[in-house]
Amino acid sequence: MNLVHNPVPERYEGDNYVVIDFETTVLSKGSALDSGNSIVLACWSLGTDHPERAALGSNGRDSDAVHDYVRWGGEFDMADLVRHIEQADFIVAHNAKFELQWLERCGLNIGDTLVWDTMIAEYVIGGNRWTWSLLSLQKCAERHFGKGKIDVISKMYKAGLCSTEIPASWLERYCRQDVSLTHQLMLEQRSTMMDLDLLPVLYTRCILTPVLADIEKNGMMLDEAEVLQKKEETEREYGKLQQKLDELTGGINLNSTKQLREYLYETLAFDEVQVKRGGRWEPERTASGLSKADAKTLSKLKAKTKEQEQFLSLYVQYKGVWNELTKYLRKFADCVGDAGGLLRAQFNQTNTQTHRLSSSGRDYSTQFQNFPRAYKPLFTARHDGWLVGECDGAQLEFRVAAHLGRDEVALADIVGGSDIHRTTADIIGCSRQDAKAHTFKPLYGGRSGSPDEVRYYEHFREHYKGITRTQQSWIDEVLSTGSLVTEWGMRYYWPDTRMDRSGYVTNTTSICNYPVQAFATAEIIPVAIAAFWHRLRGSDLRMFIVNTVHDSIIVELPEEEVEAFHELAQQCLIEDVYPYLEKVYGVKLTVPLGAGVMTGPNWGSKDETVYNAKESMYE
Repeated sequence: MNLVHNPVPERYEGDNYVVIDFETTVLSKGSALDSGNSIVLACWSLGTDHPERAALGSNGRDSDAVHDYVRWGGEFDMADLVRHIEQADFIVAHNAKFELQWLERCGLNIGDTLVWDTMIAEYVIGGNRWTWSLLSLQKCAERHFGKGKIDVISKMYKAGLCSTEIPASWLERYCRQDVSLTHQLMLEQRSTMMDLDLLPVLYTRCILTPVLADIEKNGMMLDEAEVLQKKEETEREYGKLQQKLDELTGGINLNSTKQLREYLYETLAFDEVQVKRGGRWEPERTASGLSKADAKTLSKLKAKTKEQEQFLSLYVQYKGVWNELTKYLRKFADCVGDAGGLLRAQFNQTNTQTHRLSSSGRDYSTQFQNFPRAYKPLFTARHDGWLVGECDGAQLEFRVAAHLGRDEVALADIVGGSDIHRTTADIIGCSRQDAKAHTFKPLYGGRSGSPDEVRYYEHFREHYKGITRTQQSWIDEVLSTGSLVTEWGMRYYWPDTRMDRSGYVTNTTSICNYPVQAFATAEIIPVAIAAFWHRLRGSDLRMFIVNTVHDSIIVELPEEEVEAFHELAQQCLIEDVYPYLEKVYGVKLTVPLGAGVMTGPNWGSKDETVYNAKESMYE
């Protein structure tokens, strides 16, 4: 619990650490969560202030070679490594979640382990400049040192060879080199991060890593009856839409670009989408000069006849249902049939430009972050009589924007419980539910839409002048310097930002969006999740975390722990966040944080209780 409730990013400044790398068998990419995998080899080295290194030095044997360790064997042969880590202030690894899951199998209590993940550190330094493909140890080493890993071993792995099939001397050299490169990379990153005051940001990212390593073991449980019923209904709907389209088109193959192109532009005579190039409007076409017929192009086509309108309407419905089946429902049904309904995913900490989490499917290519809301009821608890609980940061991004803008009007609306969505609906002239898509669009630079929507966006910017003024200051800073330093120290970069003749500044949407989304879901929520996880580990409660989606925490829990779940949600999403942000970042929040809590037999219960911070926390 000390990592969250007694945070000390300054631990990274010391040299009592262990740098580690494992070579394992290669099922499921070598994951420790696959019981068929095993460790083949571990290599590690000790920092200059590690107690073991000091003891060896006092015996007159102080040399770098003494402090480099090689251990062949499995998880039961790693007692020395575990002991060394338990004596260290932190461990260093590239993509440390992988090592943590193996270290837990070796007997390490990962809850007490602080990591320096060199992949995450490179990501933090890069802000929004690096993508996942540029963050491998190979790419980082090439960027920093002009050299990479032993190429022949990398090629062997890419060819599908297992580590047990690689000559032992080659594998050891490869593993040793990874430790050396990771160590060098950490030292260079640390110097940069101390200069830029980014150690607190890295600390927040890395206290979440062991939490995610643990959550990934749990997976989420699909409700077999709900899944099969939903799939059957959707398959029927898909069949009907396909039949209608066959009747309308004469049975063309909608997956054939050639046939679809001919139907669109020859049979239905759609006008092609136009783009402006060199001051002239011309059709948007493929590189080979053919008319486009992809989904994005179809979404831009304008219907001028009843036949065109009928086709577009049916086709949009058809593609929507097709996506539901192929991306989710058929995979869910396979999971129910083949894996008993236990769906697993892995969380990615270095994939998004805003720095919030993303996820990817482990076995069925279905990630956990962007499920359509309609699919939440397809998930249930794995134990009879248990419930699914969800708690989230109530209006989190709006409240964060109010803080960043020091907006007194927004604060008054939050405290007073103003129905902001109702205001949106009244101005635009739509239902409250439909208004939700527009209410906070101005937070992300949204300005265009129907005349009524534009009128609402202008109202928002005028009503919340503090937010508007602050976002404009971000735009001005980026326009002047090409980058933005946030209140908590994170840095984002837009070096290509320019103002056009109309006065519009390029990158405005992301400049307005990133600080709000990042502070909410890349800083506050990771703190809340880590606090929740540590509090659970220090209790006798049986509930456990199964997922996190942007601003929420999803758990499975026995019915008798519902009250405890409500208490934990308030503690972790509200009470634990204020002191952490002030101690780690020097940021004193000026708005009330909130927590919405729901429980039910399936995920997505609509009976929500909302809690708000006491005034003494933020005044």
